[in-house]
Amino acid sequence: MTALPRRHTCRSRLLLGLAAALALGPANAARAGSVTAESIWDRSNAIQRAQSQLPAGATVSRTECTVVNVRTGNYRYICTLFYADAAPPSAPQPSTSPSAPSAPAP
Repeated sequence: MTALPRRHTCRSRLLLGLAAALALGPANAARAGSVTAESIWDRSNAIQRAQSQLPAGATVSRTECTVVNVRTGNYRYICTLFYADAAPPSAPQPSTSPSAPSAPAP
């Protein structure tokens, strides 16, 4: 019995891994994004303003800030927070309409 060349074995493992990732990917997908805010006060104020825009449950992975000299002695602090949102968007839940008849009380 002849063994398959190593490259075919690795390729089949790769294809199996990709198939599994595609099958499980949408169910466990994490959203990623960024928010940017600016401040004329200081860097920490720009970060605080950006944090107020984060979605609930988001985890900040990186922060980048830039200082721009608008005029002599006047600065603008621009900060971008990169985040990952571990919770996938929830599907809309069926709502009970208030006009729906309810069961009579005994």
